[in-house]
Amino acid sequence: MAEGNGAERLVAGRYSLLRRLGAGGMGRVWLAYDQILDCEVALKELALPIGIPEEQLGVRITRARGEARHAAQLRSHPHVATVYDVVEENGLPWIVMAFVPGATDLAELVRDHGPLSPADTARIGVAVLDALTAGHRAGILHRDVKPANILLTGPGAQTPGGAAGGHVLLTDYGISLQPDAGEPRLTTTSGFIGTPGFLAPERARGVPPSPASDLFSLGATLYYAVEGRGPFDRSTPYETLSALLFEEPPPPSRAGILGPVLASLMAKDPDQRMSGDEAMRTLAWLTATPGEQPSVHRPSVSEAETTPLPEEPPASRPPPGAPPTKEGPSPGQAPPRPRHRWSTKLPSGRAWGVIAALLVLVGAGVWAGAALLDSPDTNAPRTELVPPYGDQVGLTRELKPGNCVSASWPAERFKDPPKLKIVDCKTYPDGQVLDLNATTSLDDARTNSQGICRGLLRDTTSKMADVQSYALKPSKVGWDSGVRNTACLIFGNTVSLYGPVGDYRKHGEQIFVENSSIGDCYNLKKLEEHNYAHLLVDCNQPHELQGLGYVKSPQDLKFGSWDANYDLCVKRYGAYQSSTRALYAWVHAEDTWNQGFTYVMCLLAMPEEGQKLPPGSAAPPQDN
Repeated sequence: MAEGNGAERLVAGRYSLLRRLGAGGMGRVWLAYDQILDCEVALKELALPIGIPEEQLGVRITRARGEARHAAQLRSHPHVATVYDVVEENGLPWIVMAFVPGATDLAELVRDHGPLSPADTARIGVAVLDALTAGHRAGILHRDVKPANILLTGPGAQTPGGAAGGHVLLTDYGISLQPDAGEPRLTTTSGFIGTPGFLAPERARGVPPSPASDLFSLGATLYYAVEGRGPFDRSTPYETLSALLFEEPPPPSRAGILGPVLASLMAKDPDQRMSGDEAMRTLAWLTATPGEQPSVHRPSVSEAETTPLPEEPPASRPPPGAPPTKEGPSPGQAPPRPRHRWSTKLPSGRAWGVIAALLVLVGAGVWAGAALLDSPDTNAPRTELVPPYGDQVGLTRELKPGNCVSASWPAERFKDPPKLKIVDCKTYPDGQVLDLNATTSLDDARTNSQGICRGLLRDTTSKMADVQSYALKPSKVGWDSGVRNTACLIFGNTVSLYGPVGDYRKHGEQIFVENSSIGDCYNLKKLEEHNYAHLLVDCNQPHELQGLGYVKSPQDLKFGSWDANYDLCVKRYGAYQSSTRALYAWVHAEDTWNQGFTYVMCLLAMPEEGQKLPPGSAAPPQDN
């Protein structure tokens, strides 16, 4: 369910929830205030599968607690997102982690801004490998290295070119309890295995994880960063798994001198895989290569096909055979030569044993067996971009909570699916994704999703004016490609949202009547004479205004009828007006008013200019 701002919730008697930072199948991540240490932290509220037997629930909680505390040994490492502790609330574990403001993950960066340059990718590889090596020396395996678990922070981390200057952090050491929404994983009765597209082949065969399996996942992650796609991307998890086991990844076209390193890290045989020390020396050499400026490389299709980056260092550098020093290669030396070369030949031998093991792991019966027994046709055309919600909607990737969209409705609003485009939430979006609902079948999605989304978003919609929830269901093609979630969105009925809503708004951001909520607190910023910006602030701090609710103006009332709007608020909320409190009426823009958004937000304030309301000054009326 979409939560409120969380300010009233206290976890483990210590952590006050401020706002939700993100959500997925693993649970929710909150920004919280540690009342003992007087600082902000990130709190991961772990989700567990519905209907899990009580004995398995206890085992998973115990394992999560032990693994998170084990991972906390790396809290001093500069490239590890620090895990402080695991606490319990209502019998479930919450992971207490360092709050990393302004961070974006590698998957999101590449998806939104395109592939990185080889130099930037190598820099990220050095940082992540440094973290992995420290964990391996302490006996800690990560087990789920992938782009979504690599955070980039610092100035420019969320913009093209920012990867070079941002700080790199590896997150989630072994604390996953179930698959992320929209991201299929392999599981066994004993629990988590990994994410198919970045999983080491030996782990798919049931071999226990090892440092070498972390290195394979790192190689696949760096391949994604520099190429803009995963090395084994296919339309279903089983096809992905088949490619992982029986195919080599396509030779990279953008990796340049990084290509041989990726090939060696992703060797199918762990004994033939590049070691961590060798990978560190090679990647460090690549980051020191002179003349390569860090940037985000976003080539056009023609450029990607016709102008690959050079495969070897320029001739002015020492020959490839030059040995590194014990301390590692210097900028004037070439890296060690990887042992592995790209190949398109399928491996032979032991295929039936592998397939049998996979049938046990995946538990998919005859269907999965047929998918794996059919040798992949490497020459067959494959659709890379599957429209998860159908051609009419037009999206080519699954929506996630927080995504903002522009919408073009075909006829009657909310009757047929709209044409959608993902947009920046600051560009006056039409709608926003607030939650996901996993469905058991297409019939389940078609029959129940609208009612479920209405319930999930009721808390948000009940506090806003003129909005409506909407369930965007997967299409048949999307379902067959592995999309199992219905996206629950909120749209303005008559006008756009004018910005993010609910928990996705940030303190200090300008808020408009269209995306405000009952109970919001604001400070004013003067823009020009008689014109002020309303900035969202924490209600637990002194503030100038607080939203009581909305009133709908009569249809014949024109924009700018300030006295009439004020009278509407007095009539509705006069009980809040006194010698120490005043009422104010707030409307936004004439163009939205003329489009039919004739709502007035009634605000509570202090009677004297410059005075501020005390923290938590007014509770919203219960009948709104």
